[in-house]
Amino acid sequence: MTLLERRGIEAAMLAQTYAVLVARLGRDEALAVIEDIVREAAFAAGKAFAAKAPQGPSLEHFAAVAELWQAGGALVIENAARRGNVFSFEVTRCRYAETYREMGLPEELAMRISCLRDGAFVAGYSDKLRLDRPGTIASGAVSCPFTFTWNDDA
Repeated sequence: MTLLERRGIEAAMLAQTYAVLVARLGRDEALAVIEDIVREAAFAAGKAFAAKAPQGPSLEHFAAVAELWQAGGALVIENAARRGNVFSFEVTRCRYAETYREMGLPEELAMRISCLRDGAFVAGYSDKLRLDRPGTIASGAVSCPFTFTWNDDA
């Protein structure tokens, strides 16, 4: 099963959960619960990915995540570059966002199910790694520019 397929299944379950939570708690509280669920899962996934690093977490090892995220055509990544302690790329097509739109998920939910994962995954991977991503396709931007910076002093 590809990560895209797995995320589609997760999104369907989270959408059902979200609908129940909105009815019981209201939109804002429902979104907060979804955010907590997604952050915790992504943080744990980041820790698990770090545990697979042969010499421990590093920017070099982390850069391999781009290949994993592209599996099955989930993302189209362009302009990937590694310079010193910085790894960057631009996502020009996101099938996660496309899938969530096709499923009829509201934008605010799709953003939390997909885009929110990235920062939490990075935090779980290492406290030495930072993510800067000023926009996302899911929120209406043309692309998702990712910049990961490794700080040995952190």
